[in-house]
Amino acid sequence: MKISRRLVLACSAFFLYAAPAPIATDGSGAREPRRAVAPANFKDGLSPAEAQSDFKIMHAIFTRAHATAFLQIPKGETPDLFKDAKQVSIRDFITRILGYYRGLHVDHTGLGFSPKLVEDLGLKTAIFPFPLKFLGGKAYLDCALADIPFGSELLSMNGQSLAQILQELEFYSGIRNAGGAWDDYRLTENFSFLYYLRHGRPKDWEVEIKGPRETKSRKLVWKIAELEHLPPVPRRSGTSLQYAQPLYSMFNPSLKAAYLAINSFMPAAGGLDTIDSWNNHLNLFHQEARAKKSENLVIDLRQNRGGVMLFSAAAATWFIESPLEDKSRSRTRTRILPHREYAQSLNGLAATDTMIGDVEKHLQTGFVDKLVDGYFNTRQTDARFLQLTPINIAHRFKKIYILIGPATYSAAVNFARLVKLGNPNVVFVGEETGSPGDGHSAEILVSYQLPASRLLFEIPLMRVEFAPLVQGQLPARGIFPDVVVKESAADFIAGHDAVLEAASRAMGAP
Repeated sequence: MKISRRLVLACSAFFLYAAPAPIATDGSGAREPRRAVAPANFKDGLSPAEAQSDFKIMHAIFTRAHATAFLQIPKGETPDLFKDAKQVSIRDFITRILGYYRGLHVDHTGLGFSPKLVEDLGLKTAIFPFPLKFLGGKAYLDCALADIPFGSELLSMNGQSLAQILQELEFYSGIRNAGGAWDDYRLTENFSFLYYLRHGRPKDWEVEIKGPRETKSRKLVWKIAELEHLPPVPRRSGTSLQYAQPLYSMFNPSLKAAYLAINSFMPAAGGLDTIDSWNNHLNLFHQEARAKKSENLVIDLRQNRGGVMLFSAAAATWFIESPLEDKSRSRTRTRILPHREYAQSLNGLAATDTMIGDVEKHLQTGFVDKLVDGYFNTRQTDARFLQLTPINIAHRFKKIYILIGPATYSAAVNFARLVKLGNPNVVFVGEETGSPGDGHSAEILVSYQLPASRLLFEIPLMRVEFAPLVQGQLPARGIFPDVVVKESAADFIAGHDAVLEAASRAMGAP
């Protein structure tokens, strides 16, 4: 789920790649929330009154429910961002809202389009149609197109060099990471959306491309009319078998090694929707590892954006060697879900009245009755007192290498933290995680649909503070690797997995 470290709201503001589940209408019990009828001129935009009404709803939800943003949001009456406008396009609506919140450091928060809204607004060809991979502030095609080879570098677009475009976007929305470098992961995820917000619809896509083994660049024009019916072009880097399912394992007898990719802690259709199901799957994995006499283990979290915190804690117990008391705390700003009539989903599942009632019951029973410094704290104020006990039947590995990177988020960071704390034989390999290692905003993610614009607005209700922390954890920074391995353009183009290869060398591979 956004998808970004403590970044401004714009950082995770594009849901085309992670749209919440649609509301069920097939008699499954999901309710159809009350929706405002879209105005007749919807494709042309909103009236200033409609735009301001949507912003007031969003701002009220944000102010009342986002525990991390609370102290950062300007106090006072909601400003009128649209009083000078005669008509407000969807693009102008988003731009003004993001401009108002610019500089706000939040996470797990997003504002974006549903696939239906993309269709209704005719935005398919307004977004750059081919996946890009950013490395070192340079962009490479993450696909092959006719005679254009995979990994071709994008040098310019519509008359601007890529360097000019990035400098413009940096001034416009801030796209550097906490270390001051280009946030390549965020650019990879959000570049097309940010470019659209800045430049609007293109007439055609005029680009300059240079192939990996080409000495000269080529200028191309991709006609909008020819792209109208083009099916989505998948990322080649995201289609590998090991990342195509929640859990994927393999074994290397020569290295006496096991490999386990844990790609999500979200409830999955393949039976990973309860703690018991996680225990069953991991039990089978450990049985196979024992049968194959594996001494080393690689756990790959590089594509894990998180999910259910309890799932991550339950999974961690299979890899710790000493008991661990997790004293993480959480706090919330609300005990009643605000504007529940616009709620579309809760933690990615279609919002029903029953689910909303369960959330509010949790807020009222799990948190104290009175605000303290603006927050409702957990009733057990010292901690949740989550006891993690090693699994007796688990196979014991001599060394565990956990692969992490900028796409490692939320519950995946929690899993990595717990395993590191409970096992002295753990080594982190890769790059700094995307979300912080000292806590995040999440636990309950609510997606709303604003009634006039029909934009999706996703916020978390909780502020989670991890405790204890991995030794050396810096405030608001991700978990840092013990062995730093950064992906390079050469590795990407050649299909080399430098992070996995580094772990393999540590296990004795030549």
